[in-house]
Amino acid sequence: MQKTLFRQLCKDKLIKIKNSKNSLKLDYKIQTQLKKELDTVLRTLKKQGKKKVNILFYYPLALEFNCRKLLFHYRMQQNIKIFLPFMHNFGFKMVKFRFPLQKKAFGVYEPSNSSYKNTKIDIAIIPVIGMDQNFKRIGFGKGMYDRAFSHLKSKPYNIFICRAINYTHYSITQPHDIQASSFITPFLSLKSKRKNHGNLGYNKLHSFCLHRGRRKLPHLAKALTQ
Repeated sequence: MQKTLFRQLCKDKLIKIKNSKNSLKLDYKIQTQLKKELDTVLRTLKKQGKKKVNILFYYPLALEFNCRKLLFHYRMQQNIKIFLPFMHNFGFKMVKFRFPLQKKAFGVYEPSNSSYKNTKIDIAIIPVIGMDQNFKRIGFGKGMYDRAFSHLKSKPYNIFICRAINYTHYSITQPHDIQASSFITPFLSLKSKRKNHGNLGYNKLHSFCLHRGRRKLPHLAKALTQ
């Protein structure tokens, strides 16, 4: 399957979800799983002696999971700094989350610009259109995340978020595409087996977790573990 075709199929599915009555319910399921994942990663970092944690969130578009409640929740936590993307030179830089937010290109809300250049992110919450067998991101096709992450000193723990199980067991991404540590949807969560979450090749499935109410998806489980 070609990347362009897969992207369009995924976008069509997300548009249907956006216009459905179930979007709030689906977002609640994602929120529950994402908070669980974040708290687990934060505990691990604390055990490793990490005193301050930088988390990259995003301000959601209509097609994306509404992460604002979690964004504000973690913003109030001690020793956690929240960053948002600020579009800059065909990519974006990561600026500290603060008000007021301004509506910019593509309808994205951003904090004001900052001269502070952050090159260290510990955890990144990343909206995706879909994901391929390499655990690599299919986004809107602008390449902004790829360019921004290429400047980071070390690779963060990347959590991909999507309102649908937009996954293909084909390899349709490029070496520069960013890679997930975990992939969260309303229906299941997937985790990467590799400890190095940089721009690598084939990534085997580490764990496959069906969420409540979705216990019978044998065809999907088989496809994911091929």
